[in-house]
Amino acid sequence: MNQLLDASVRFPTVIFTIGLGICLVYWLFVLLGALDIDLLGGGDASGAAKGIGDAVTGGAKGGAEGLKGIKLDHDGGDAGDGGGLWHSLGLATVPLTISVSFIMLVCWVASLLAMRYAGSTVGNLAGWLPAVVLLVVIVVGIPLAGVLARPLGPVFEFKEGKRNKDYVGHTCTVTTGHVDDGFGQATVEDGGTVLVIPVRCDRAGVLARGHKALIIDFDDARQAYVVEPTTDALMAPSSTSSEAS
Repeated sequence: MNQLLDASVRFPTVIFTIGLGICLVYWLFVLLGALDIDLLGGGDASGAAKGIGDAVTGGAKGGAEGLKGIKLDHDGGDAGDGGGLWHSLGLATVPLTISVSFIMLVCWVASLLAMRYAGSTVGNLAGWLPAVVLLVVIVVGIPLAGVLARPLGPVFEFKEGKRNKDYVGHTCTVTTGHVDDGFGQATVEDGGTVLVIPVRCDRAGVLARGHKALIIDFDDARQAYVVEPTTDALMAPSSTSSEAS
C-alpha cells in the first residue's frame, strides 16, 4: 500500500493522481445529489452539501445534453466541437465528465505500470524516462479510454420524439359521434401504440364514429389535426386526372 501511495505521488503519475482525485470528488457529490443523502445530520452544513450535490448533478445533466447537441451538429455536417479527433476516438459518445474520468483512470494505471516496469528495466540513471512515459501514456491512454467509453454511448443517445407534423399523411379512426371544425377525436397507430388525438374537419357531417380519415395537416391555432374522409382524399387525384384528360 505504501509503495502504491509513493508511486502515485511521483512524476508523471502525480498528474493523473490529482486529476483522478478531482473526478472521484466530483462523482461523490453527484452521488450525494442524486440519492439525496443527508450525511451531516441537518443544519447549514448538510444543506450546503446537498446544494453542491444538486449543482454538480445538474452540471452532469447539462453536460450530457450539450454533448448530444454537439453530436447532432456533427451528424448534420457541422463538425463543431464534437468533430475531429475527439469524436473519432469515441469520447464524444458519452458526456464530457465521463470521458475525462475514463482518461484519468486509464492514464493513471498506465503511468503506474510504465514507471514500475520501465524504471526497473532502464534504471534510475535515465532522467528523461518520466517525460517519455508521460508522452507515451497520453498518446496510448486517450485512445484506450475511448475504446472503454464507447460501449456506454447508447445510454446517452439522443432520441427525439415525434412532432405533430410527423403524423400528417397517417390514417386515423374517428372515435366521437361527429367531427366538425371545433370538435372531434380519433385514434392513430404509431407502431404498437394507439394514440388518441384531437381532430377537426372543416366540412361538418362527413365524418362519424368508426370512419377512417386522412390527416392532412396540424392546426397550431386549434391544436388539433385537420382531417378529411379517406374516400374523398383518394378520389381527389383521380378526379383531377379525369378533368385533365
